[in-house]
Amino acid sequence: MTKAPSKSNSDSSMPESYEPASIETVSGLVAGVSHEINTPLGVNIGNCTLLIELLNEVSNKYNTGSLDAQTFTEFMGTAKDLSDSMLKNMRRASKLLSIFKQVAVKNTDEANLLEKVDIAELINDFVTAHSVHAKDSQISFKVMIPPGAEAVTYPSVITQILTALTSNTLIHGLGIGKLESCEITISLAPAGDGYQLTFADNGVGVEEDILHKVFDPFFTTRRGAGNAGLGLSIVLNLVKEMLQSNIHYESQPDSGFKIAFKIHNLAHYTPEGDS
Repeated sequence: MTKAPSKSNSDSSMPESYEPASIETVSGLVAGVSHEINTPLGVNIGNCTLLIELLNEVSNKYNTGSLDAQTFTEFMGTAKDLSDSMLKNMRRASKLLSIFKQVAVKNTDEANLLEKVDIAELINDFVTAHSVHAKDSQISFKVMIPPGAEAVTYPSVITQILTALTSNTLIHGLGIGKLESCEITISLAPAGDGYQLTFADNGVGVEEDILHKVFDPFFTTRRGAGNAGLGLSIVLNLVKEMLQSNIHYESQPDSGFKIAFKIHNLAHYTPEGDS
């Protein structure tokens, strides 16, 4: 498996290209945020400008006694359309900000709660909840978790990771009209002080020339469908910052996408070159 980009705090272990790559990533992140947020805001500025002009026009006609029923009816229809558009764009901007905030997960209260977790129970609860809330989903699950697997970790973070990975499969794994369904296999194996969790789908996979970009913030092949491209970036950040692990991944066209990371027992865990 390929190893996702590292965020080591040891200067001596950083490759020479680390700092330029980080600056480039931050620059791309800033540019991505600006573009994604400015689009709905720009549309709303145009809508507000037009609505003000129409209000002034209707007000002038009312004051001069020349406002007729047809003009007022047309104004009401246009005003409703503009208001609906503005609300839609504000909700889009709010959603984008909410997604972007998930990249910085360290300061959320729920994410900072360490608990002794029955991993099989946690994952089965996630699968059950997904099935209940997405009864017509094209995604099915196969869970291969041995009983008795426990670790002191962040259950809300693991659930958030599984949610983002499942969403990624639903958006990208089926392709565009290529597959009618997709199966996700979640498996667990003992590894060091904890376990290695593997999340694999049998979807369309990822082309080799873009595979190295999948964890880049705002990278997406489905932007036209309203996707911000933050899902796997959030996963990477959660795994590294909260679970103190690294991500390994692999994919080939028509062979699905697989991602794996360790769930350490964080009660007494000290990072020492996690693999």
